[in-house]
Amino acid sequence: MSKRKPARPSAAGHDGPHAARPGERWSKAHRGRLVLGVGGVILLAVIVAIAAAAGSGRRSAPSSAGASAGTPASARPVAPDGSFTTTAGATRTVASLHGQPTLLWFVTTWCSSCQAGTQAMSRQIPALAARHLRVVELELSGDLGQGGPAISDFARRLAGRRDHDPDWTFGTASPALTHTYDPRGYLDVYYLINATGHITYANSSPAATMKQLLAAAAKIAPHA
Repeated sequence: MSKRKPARPSAAGHDGPHAARPGERWSKAHRGRLVLGVGGVILLAVIVAIAAAAGSGRRSAPSSAGASAGTPASARPVAPDGSFTTTAGATRTVASLHGQPTLLWFVTTWCSSCQAGTQAMSRQIPALAARHLRVVELELSGDLGQGGPAISDFARRLAGRRDHDPDWTFGTASPALTHTYDPRGYLDVYYLINATGHITYANSSPAATMKQLLAAAAKIAPHA
């Protein structure tokens, strides 16, 4: 009787010791294709599922429904914690951002919509700062397995003189933070977090959704 060969682990599997990391899954399944298209074809929005997945270890697919800033506070998910390293070398956490409205934005430095979004954001920083809203733009861990410039070079080239603006922080997300907020390895996604640390809005590609982003920001961070 011939011996049965053990089943070969799937590279696309989500669990187990052979599960591919987000960047590995993206590069194998979607190489050369922008998963989150211009205009936010796939929206990261209702974050309750992601917050639950962060607690249970399950990976969650993004929802196509928008999380509204008008949602009752009790129904808004708390932004999951996690660490990131700024371009200045400081280690910060999402929890440390509480107390001030924050746009938490995840990019890769080789993504064309991320590049366009950073250039567009440079023109909006003064208006957002007037609302006491800061931007934290983070490179996804390992640049999702693709070759791209360092986040510091990315910021210097695309943010211009604002790459050291106190209201705009650049950095790199830890692997755990990347997994929590972007378990499927999508590109150019952002979360609007209010001063109490609750997610009020989420979307993708700010260069294409800036109008919606500014409208959502106005609801949680009115002009002083």
